[in-house]
Amino acid sequence: MGKKKVRLLASLLFIVSLSLIVSACSNSKKDVNSEDKKNLKVIQMDGTFAVDVDDPNETVGDADYVFIGRVDEDVDTLYKDPVTIKTSDGTKEVSTPYTNYQVTVLQNIKGDLVTDTSIPIQKAGGINEDGSSVVLYEDDALPEEGQSYVFLAYAQDDGSLLVSGPNSNEYVEGIKQDVTSEKMEKGKASLNEKATEVVSEYENAYENEISTDRDRSESEFDAEQ
Repeated sequence: MGKKKVRLLASLLFIVSLSLIVSACSNSKKDVNSEDKKNLKVIQMDGTFAVDVDDPNETVGDADYVFIGRVDEDVDTLYKDPVTIKTSDGTKEVSTPYTNYQVTVLQNIKGDLVTDTSIPIQKAGGINEDGSSVVLYEDDALPEEGQSYVFLAYAQDDGSLLVSGPNSNEYVEGIKQDVTSEKMEKGKASLNEKATEVVSEYENAYENEISTDRDRSESEFDAEQ
């Protein structure tokens, strides 16, 4: 997993039904739409984290970038980190799904990513390889196309962006698909009360962030590059 991936202190463990995941380690575009994903059984991943994942001050402090982003496309799923487990029939190799998205940054809260341009991010979790279930952390959810979220992202050594862990993306209700960063900045996005509360929570968390002492990288999509 590496030290950049949300500072996991232990290997990921699937809590239930590991046998549902078919072995392999390849890219795959799933023929499952967003509505069908909601109805799939959830297999829970577990990990030990260096921060309190329920405290925005800590999660924002640990992340490299925090931003409001609109999901343009659910691209595909990558399967990696294969491990061999014992089953009633012998052994089986299982892999962790990571979902690739294209996202447009509408507002930076922490960091300075390019705005109004669709960029790739990777989310830890996704549909397993036989399409029968979704693998996620507790208190986590897969982003949906056309919806906007506050994302907490980690810059990887290769400049890519990883969103990983509980509460690593939070839905922001009511942002229209034609909203631009300029409209967000000038307050023309007409956020409803609930959405405003979500955004304000993370803005306040950034002002009061509890930064962690760890090696950091910079995204290739950082506007200052």
